[in-house]
Amino acid sequence: MRKPAKHFVSRGIAVATLIALAACSATGRSEELGTTSDAVDDAALEKADDATPVAGSPEEAALIESLAVPIVYSDFASRVIYFVMTDRYANGNPANDGGFLSGQRKITGFDPTDIGFFHGGDLRGLTGGCTDPKNGLQRLADLGFNGIWITPLVVQRTVQGDSAAYHGYWGVDFTTVDPRFGTEAELVEFVDCAHSLGMKVYLDVVVNHTGDVIMLVGGSGFVEEPSPAYEAYVLPDESSLKKPEWMNDTTNYHNRGDINWSGCSKACIEQGDFSGLDDLYTEKPEVVDGLAEVFGSWITRFKFDGFRVDTARHVDREFYQRWVPQILKTARSAGIDDFEIFGETWITEPIEQSVYEREWGLPNQLDFPLHDAIARYAGGLVGAGPIMLRLEDDDYSRTDDGRAPTPGTFIGNHDIGRTAMVIKGQSGAEGRELLQRVNLGHSLLYLSRGAPIIYYGDEYGIIGTGGDKEARQDLFPTQVSSWQSQERVGSPPIGLASSFETGSHPVGEHLRELARLRREVPVLWRGATLPRARNSGTLAISRFDVMERLEYVTLFNNSLEAVTLLVPTSTPNATFDTVWGPVVGAASDTFGEMEVAIPPLSASVLRASVQFPVRKTNPIVTIGPDDFSDLWLVSAETSDSPQEVSFIIDSGDGWRRVSVDDSAPYRGFLTPSTLPKSGPIRVVAVSRFADGSVMRSDIQEFDNEG
Repeated sequence: MRKPAKHFVSRGIAVATLIALAACSATGRSEELGTTSDAVDDAALEKADDATPVAGSPEEAALIESLAVPIVYSDFASRVIYFVMTDRYANGNPANDGGFLSGQRKITGFDPTDIGFFHGGDLRGLTGGCTDPKNGLQRLADLGFNGIWITPLVVQRTVQGDSAAYHGYWGVDFTTVDPRFGTEAELVEFVDCAHSLGMKVYLDVVVNHTGDVIMLVGGSGFVEEPSPAYEAYVLPDESSLKKPEWMNDTTNYHNRGDINWSGCSKACIEQGDFSGLDDLYTEKPEVVDGLAEVFGSWITRFKFDGFRVDTARHVDREFYQRWVPQILKTARSAGIDDFEIFGETWITEPIEQSVYEREWGLPNQLDFPLHDAIARYAGGLVGAGPIMLRLEDDDYSRTDDGRAPTPGTFIGNHDIGRTAMVIKGQSGAEGRELLQRVNLGHSLLYLSRGAPIIYYGDEYGIIGTGGDKEARQDLFPTQVSSWQSQERVGSPPIGLASSFETGSHPVGEHLRELARLRREVPVLWRGATLPRARNSGTLAISRFDVMERLEYVTLFNNSLEAVTLLVPTSTPNATFDTVWGPVVGAASDTFGEMEVAIPPLSASVLRASVQFPVRKTNPIVTIGPDDFSDLWLVSAETSDSPQEVSFIIDSGDGWRRVSVDDSAPYRGFLTPSTLPKSGPIRVVAVSRFADGSVMRSDIQEFDNEG
């Protein structure tokens, strides 16, 4: 565990009052599910904005307490998401395979024998018979999926180089559906079907670039000069290829050359062409507004529930602060109050990745750091340390909206490679051991915070041989000869058959069981997460149901031997009964510690038989430079009782909450550049306990200049 810096220590004083908002902690949490940044109590915030109580007065104390509203677990946290590449799922309408074009594959983009071309999957195939449990979307609902993320549907630049745009990331007409994927009517049918089955639908969108239409005169390498380095040229017959019309204006692109992946400046990452794709000039208001309008229309017309943002770190720093509010406003106007936006920021270091939420304004992200940690752990390459550290580093992503960290979690995907391949690459495991390790990895996803995302086909044990094109197999009968003979975990090669015809699969059945567990034990997605202990490949994590005052413990073992682990808990003198998994129940002593034997390559969930005690004390607030970043660390020492600690500051413009943490060590982080350079900044920590009571620290002052 990282030791927080300790400076400017002050002892807290008790606040015995119970404010009206405390009732939310005990009775209103379920009503908050499904909210996003609007979940923080508006009345409390307005009160904070308008009131200017005398420092140290009872009115100021009450104002501070009113800002310590309960943490929010969003609707996204309750989702188990199926990520599907539409072209490779099912071919519902062979007539549209070539986009109603004729000629060679370089014209139509269709060649089902080539892994880089369109294979025929479409929206009609994805919907199937809707409620047909074998070939309809009902199959996914039966596996426990209540969310589906689909690749981009916009009209594509059909062929670029030696590949076609079957994946959807080379858009040129952003106003409608590519005919190879189907029609707008079929998209409406698909979304309506998903909603009728209780599934939210997330559309992949690209705001960083378009398909490669612009040619650069004089070269292609990125140049650092701030003005456009190259003359932009478009072939006459392609001058109006893109839609909306503003996308045809070459001055709406950076035109500075390709990103240099072997070494690139900040400007290169944000303004370079992504592998030749035309990089949009997102600093321009008309580009931001245009992207908000065109993607907003997809919400209005088709009722999507959220966007996954491709290449999310390659736009400019201010983009999301201008684009996201417009998208959320459009969603609310369409009756979608819990619209989710999560981005692809391919960074495995959690503190570096957190910048995009804390400072850029990207609402949520795909959890690349946890992907890396779980892949290595499930493969048996490392112990549980990286997972524990990743979960502790959630604190860097906590923001003033009060939402608990809820990233999209995954192991495999369309770029990295499939889950089984990733884990096999770490372990070299084969046969039954590989199946056990894949199931262990999925157990970690489903039993941890965040929204687990399963890549299509993983439920059938597809392994594949790599990332990108080699991780995008057909589920319908494939004409790619090498895919017909590839090994699968838990089943034989597919041959000429359809995956849908193979019946139940051990990986899919495990996913079904995990989804049922998440539904029946909601603490697994909306409970505080406290990493407890690790040893010899084992891992123990406590999850807290604050409303019921119950502690759950999830247990994992990635080794080939059973291991006995000493686990600290917050519930002394309790029996911990088995909810799920092979671990036999255990008992905690008077200090809350319990010994538990964890079988090899397994996961389990235990639940305390009695409520955890509420032990209250005033928090001690601590302020100082963070040892691992350029941020200010605000930490609170308090009792070992489960609680939520809100960090509230006054930087000269009134009190406001900057974050809330629901698991020890209790921490918040302040970005120096957002704070005044001179004058005192006041900070206070407020603890909210399971019984609804609150206690706060003294108000502490510090200077941003150190």
